[in-house]
Amino acid sequence: MGILGQTRRRFLHQTALSLAASALAAQARRPNVLWLMTDEQRPDSLGCHGSRWASSPHLDRLAAGGVLFESAYTPSPVCVPCRCSLLTGNYGSTTGVLHNQQRLRAGTKFLTWAFEEAGYQTASFGKKHYFVDGRQAFQTEGGRVTEGIVEPEHYGKGYDAALHDALQYPDAPTKGVRRRWILGGQFPAPQGESAEAKNVDLALGWLEKRDPSRPFLLRLSLNAPHTPVVAPAEFLNVIDPDKIDLPLPGDEELAVAPDRERLLLRDFEGSQVLSKAEIRKARHYYYARAAFADAEIGRLLGRMRERGWLEDTIVVFTADHGTHLGDHGLFQKQTFYDQVATVPYIFWWRGLDRRGVRLRTPAGTISLLPTLLELAGIGAGWPVEGSSLAKSVLKGEEPPAGPVFSEIQFGYQGYRDHDRQVMVREGRWKMSQFIGTKAPDGALYDLAADPGETKNLFAVREHRDTVARLQSAISHWDRNRKLGEKTQ
Repeated sequence: MGILGQTRRRFLHQTALSLAASALAAQARRPNVLWLMTDEQRPDSLGCHGSRWASSPHLDRLAAGGVLFESAYTPSPVCVPCRCSLLTGNYGSTTGVLHNQQRLRAGTKFLTWAFEEAGYQTASFGKKHYFVDGRQAFQTEGGRVTEGIVEPEHYGKGYDAALHDALQYPDAPTKGVRRRWILGGQFPAPQGESAEAKNVDLALGWLEKRDPSRPFLLRLSLNAPHTPVVAPAEFLNVIDPDKIDLPLPGDEELAVAPDRERLLLRDFEGSQVLSKAEIRKARHYYYARAAFADAEIGRLLGRMRERGWLEDTIVVFTADHGTHLGDHGLFQKQTFYDQVATVPYIFWWRGLDRRGVRLRTPAGTISLLPTLLELAGIGAGWPVEGSSLAKSVLKGEEPPAGPVFSEIQFGYQGYRDHDRQVMVREGRWKMSQFIGTKAPDGALYDLAADPGETKNLFAVREHRDTVARLQSAISHWDRNRKLGEKTQ
């Protein structure tokens, strides 16, 4: 090889090294991402959402130094469809998962892969609750939902539920589908033996062993405050039960509730089978369990802060959906009332232009991974339905006003199993109904005049134009989303 050839070869080699170094430098500049997630957590379990009785100092600190969306809506008010939507950026009618018994299709693309392709180390510990044949969403997945000491419907071997103040949902009187959920009780072992604590331990262990030269995407996915609603005894003392609201429905509200609530959900998860004292007790344990989750999240954040791991880390906190605690005559979920459909949604990062910002415009949490990707300077490489809120997060500016959607099928409960329900929130109005059917069975609430959602206006003559306008919004959304093979 001549001198000219050798020079060219050295030039190409040096150019390749320079490009590789530039790529590594760009990768090193990318922020880490910590995704904190709980299950069935209502906004009123956090002090930063104005709750008078909540104890949530660690998450309140995130909100005080970050951006909080005051009206954030889940893409689905039930676990598996929501989690699949968050991981893919697509709605349930696109992913094919609209109730808890459905699985993602083979070949589904997870937005977490875009982080991996950009050089990130990815891991998730705790509740997974998505089902797919093939490649998983994170490179490393581990941890448990529960630890065997207390399960959703019973205490483990060697632990007597009666000795730990357990409150269980009663058996159905006939052949109904009601389950004996533990709605309250004390955790009978040291806090460190809980699934939540063990999952935090796993996350901390992974952080210690990761490659520090590469950025990370870490999800901590806690089951709390989901059933079993048990908390270490010390957390009962930080919640004053006398301060907790008890918004029980009156006969007038129940009379105008949608048929789906009266004909299915009242039997499946109605609060009428519990006394007022039992409902108070369940609510006390729920908020205590939420305080316990906050403490475990605080332990993770505290260790990360000590080690300097938060210096260039975007932190986002949300839940899959909320839950009923006697509100509207129900327990559990599967409705579009704000106690279920809205969730905490907090972003924290030292790179934010403004801190302590509260955004009032309704938004959807389906934006979570698209937002994180844009903040990290990464493109997904394929179209998704969730829109990024990165500008709102960075600048502390209200997102564009527009309709926000959520959807669900009951799926396997013997009541309109194949009919899809869709919710739309637009401005002061929120409407939900079965679509594609001659029996829409709808609900319409004016949240400005009736924030408690006690007056269903769907069948009220004076609101026909509002119903028609929101039905048109649903139809337009359903027709114009990026559906089909491109998103999978």
